[in-house]
Amino acid sequence: MKNQQLKSNKSQLKSEAPLWRSLLYMPANNEKFLAKAQSRGADAIILDLEDSVAPEDKLKAREICKSAIQKLVGGPSDILVRINAPLGLLVRDIEAVIQHGLRGLLIPKVESAGILIAMDELLTSLEQKRGMNIGQIMTIPMLETPKALLSAEKIAGSINRNIGLILGGEDFATSAGLYPSAETLSYPKIQMALAAKAAGLMPLGILDTVADFSDADYMFEVAKKSAKFGFEGATCIHPTMIDALNRGFSPTCEEVNEAELIIEVMEDAWQNNHGAAQINGKMIDMPVYKRAQAVLRRAELIKEKQSH
Repeated sequence: MKNQQLKSNKSQLKSEAPLWRSLLYMPANNEKFLAKAQSRGADAIILDLEDSVAPEDKLKAREICKSAIQKLVGGPSDILVRINAPLGLLVRDIEAVIQHGLRGLLIPKVESAGILIAMDELLTSLEQKRGMNIGQIMTIPMLETPKALLSAEKIAGSINRNIGLILGGEDFATSAGLYPSAETLSYPKIQMALAAKAAGLMPLGILDTVADFSDADYMFEVAKKSAKFGFEGATCIHPTMIDALNRGFSPTCEEVNEAELIIEVMEDAWQNNHGAAQINGKMIDMPVYKRAQAVLRRAELIKEKQSH
């Protein structure tokens, strides 16, 4: 029965995937930053318990994070938490932060499905005890080693809570002996994106490293390129990148207009018993029609978010 309920929740989540064009990391122990979190314009805020927090501050950060979630829920940005990877810290992090309003967890350094399956049981138990909907907490595994990348398909499909995948570029480059750049990271990130798409998940990331936040114009161009490869949003470490990501992962007015035209022309063609049509000398058929529908669905999601 529980598995059937989780399967149902998974279907609902996939059909109502969140709009996360920009996901801003914030150190979970920096109360000054947290106070401004909901004014930054990001689609999601990631309260970070991992790399942004020194080892000696982990306990304090966990307690601040627990109370910060309660204060931040209800704002325009969804609230996520990146927990720590070592099992002892992972369990304590999860037990502390799971509560109403939290949308999901980023799980760092995942190399196999096993840890996710075990974590899923813990999350289900906590949701039941705390009066939450089973499956409410979504998960985003982070692939940060070659071993993880080669297991991406199994990781992506391991639990019903998975909503997206991320390849951690800096950690992956270090593990693989690469210099992090657009050239070296594009292939593994595209491989990750295909594994995500195969499992019905959101690929998150850009076809470059996120470490350099000094050039917002460049970030916009990279985000736009990444969107063409199927990526749906990306994390960032500085608020100056939020607008570039939001614009880069949004269809332009020209793209929306083109999508509307494609749908109109194709539906007219079908009414006249034609399986294909053309616009300005270019053939359009069912795959083109479906892409146009996806563009309009995303534009509508963005419009709804802006109206709230």
